[in-house]
Amino acid sequence: MEKEIETLSKKILMDLDYNSKDLCIDMYYKNCGLKKPEINLQKECEFKPYFYVDTSEPKEIYDYLDGLNQEIDLKKLEPEFENNTSLKVQDLITNIEIIEKIVYSDYILNGKDISEVSDFKNKKERKICKVYVKYPNHVKIIREYFKEFGKSYEFDIPFLRRYMIDQDIVPSAKYSEDNKIDNSIPELNCIAFDMELYCKKEPNAKKDPIIMVNLFSKDYQKVITYKKFENSEYNGCVDYVKDEKELIQKTIEILKQYDVIYTYNGDNFDFPYLKKRANIYEIELDFDNASNSQQPQIIKISKGGINRKSKIPGIIHIDLYPIARKLLNLTKYKLENVVQELFKINKEAVDYGDIPKMWETEDTTLLRYAYEDALYTYKMGNYFLPLEIMFSRIVNQPLYDTSRMNSSQMVEFLLLKRSFEQNMISPNRPSSSSYRERAKFSYEGGYVREPLKGIQEDIVSLDFMSLYPSILISHNISPETVIYEEKERENMELGIIPKTLNELLSRRKHIKMLLKDKIQKNEFDEEYSRLEHEQKSIKVLANSHYGYLAFPMARWYSDKCAEMVTGLGRKYIQETIEKAEEFGFKVIYADTDGFYAKWDYDKLQKGKEEENDKSDKLSNLPKLSKEELIILTKKFLKGINEELPEGMELEFEGHFKRGLFVTKKKYALIEDDGHIVVKGLEVVRRDWSNIAKDTQQAVIRALLEDGDVNLAKKIIKNTIDNLKKGNIDKNDLLIHTQLTKNIEEYKSTAPHIEVAKKIKQRGDSVRVGDVISYIIVKGSRSISERAELLEYAGDYDINYYIDNQVLPPVIRIMESLGISEDELKNSGKQFKLDQFM
Repeated sequence: MEKEIETLSKKILMDLDYNSKDLCIDMYYKNCGLKKPEINLQKECEFKPYFYVDTSEPKEIYDYLDGLNQEIDLKKLEPEFENNTSLKVQDLITNIEIIEKIVYSDYILNGKDISEVSDFKNKKERKICKVYVKYPNHVKIIREYFKEFGKSYEFDIPFLRRYMIDQDIVPSAKYSEDNKIDNSIPELNCIAFDMELYCKKEPNAKKDPIIMVNLFSKDYQKVITYKKFENSEYNGCVDYVKDEKELIQKTIEILKQYDVIYTYNGDNFDFPYLKKRANIYEIELDFDNASNSQQPQIIKISKGGINRKSKIPGIIHIDLYPIARKLLNLTKYKLENVVQELFKINKEAVDYGDIPKMWETEDTTLLRYAYEDALYTYKMGNYFLPLEIMFSRIVNQPLYDTSRMNSSQMVEFLLLKRSFEQNMISPNRPSSSSYRERAKFSYEGGYVREPLKGIQEDIVSLDFMSLYPSILISHNISPETVIYEEKERENMELGIIPKTLNELLSRRKHIKMLLKDKIQKNEFDEEYSRLEHEQKSIKVLANSHYGYLAFPMARWYSDKCAEMVTGLGRKYIQETIEKAEEFGFKVIYADTDGFYAKWDYDKLQKGKEEENDKSDKLSNLPKLSKEELIILTKKFLKGINEELPEGMELEFEGHFKRGLFVTKKKYALIEDDGHIVVKGLEVVRRDWSNIAKDTQQAVIRALLEDGDVNLAKKIIKNTIDNLKKGNIDKNDLLIHTQLTKNIEEYKSTAPHIEVAKKIKQRGDSVRVGDVISYIIVKGSRSISERAELLEYAGDYDINYYIDNQVLPPVIRIMESLGISEDELKNSGKQFKLDQFM
């Protein structure tokens, strides 16, 4: 029966996989034109792996190969090859052709003498050999036999990524039958997958069973388990099965119905563990979802460095852990930390060592915890997915791959694509020795100005929009142009780095105009959301180009470019600060590409007789309103931007009611709506107790909301007094530290190690990854020896908590206001705000 079609048949490239048995690429498309969209498999058998050899004489190569008697064991290189066949090297080469290409390495220093570098201004194509081979895995092996003929290029680009570069297929986008692209974000069927184990020590897949699988999607939100939990509000969210075997089987049946599977550390943990447990029951993890194929889609788990990757052909597995590390700046990346950052929700944490007891006692908290693991993984996935789709499209690589790439890797694949489009052969990655040399290089970073310490009021924030990208473009800085003088670069064709950046930033500028128009029309529709995610992805990629140039493993590495960019960055920010101060601002603090400033009322007094002291003078001068200050700021911006090179722009970032500046990289500000921004002062490490965190937050809030130095001082003194009187809840004194290795491996002692030893002595287990929570109690022994679990803790050590927990997070703040540690510990004088400005 013919399938009913509602619209033009549209398809999205979901995934691709190399099929070593059929020697082809399996391409999985989602057909969205059907009433019930389905996954279709399409085979690409014509595209062959290749690399380049820097010679124009293929006959010499053939003659050389004919004389070789060396054979290659196919079974060793291609494990799935069915026959134990050994073939000669020449039998594995399908063709050698002469082509004309621009060889990028001709035009860069890269360890050469400058006399050996060709003139990029007169760059031209030249003849070079393109060598095709039968199997992708053979490229690196076969190129070794060509060394005497010349340098080899592009032999280390993975085959599937090579295909995407050459074929110009845009992944994660709808294609119609006439190959036109629909720019909208496709609607994909997504599910979050998580699981709980019964393990009292480090998880061991040979003996520790999976007791719960937690799944969350738009139409299915269940915890699958084989133990009844009575009287739980989450009972309606549970699917019961007979045993672990049935749990695994049901999990596969559900997951294979989806386009995208979200996990949090699924690459390294969930899928490898699931596979090992499935093997025990002789269950094959076959996620066959392609409607037109009987070919199995077995999960593939591969190692890359210290991490693993879990790939399901035809289904996009998105591990959110590497995405969080790429896009969020956190000190810890546990699921709870990311949920707090993204959704401002305190998600409950449960140590996996506590799960067996919860399981045995039918503690319904476990159901809630399991359900919420999947719920927040799903929310996080939906939060990041549109952005990751845009990365995939711009970089032109599958979503599975780009979601695992760091920023430098994404930049590299974007440059590989641009290089191919310009008929250019890309430079190779460095050898081990070259990498080690590059890694030694260091250079001066961005300009940072020591702040005016203390409390400042009525502050404006000014930032250069994409400072380093705009410097790369306006000064035409690229590995192939950097050997020329500034004047020459101005009149040259843009190098590959500035040319790529110019395209990105031009697109972003256009998108921002479209967004502005939609905001004015109050059109916050799907197109607005797509444009917003596209401009964010472009911003991330554009800002990553400078860092990529200094990345030792980069193909387009250039220490000279990186050094030049930061040097020009320092020049522009310092010159802009000088002009701001000439205009009438007093700059409070500057860091790399922006600065905070207030209006300098001393300028208004210039030429007048000073009759009062500074504090009186400030209070008697006519103050600018917030609106007047912003008008003056925008007037300054208009003038400065007319002087800056094209593409470089200083922007007004916002107005702050008050700010507290302690030292470089450490400050806090309060916005006009009361929102507090803290940089470098946060007490975020686990080894700070709640009393330390709460005291610091209260002090910062008192200083910023009210400008009340005396209140801040009182908060600290009250905390100290309450500690001395024993009025503090011991839970607020707990210090949490994670065991990062086995107890026996620690060479020095520390409080959490001593507590871990005591736990073992009492008959309980501890393992790597456990968070040890303890209190420091009174006594004459060392601090480490006086660390105890809450249930065994007697009186806490008052002086320890004052000197090591309460004062350290606030002392630098108060010292920036001229208040010493002694004054905080003892009664002192009262202060006025204007004394600290």
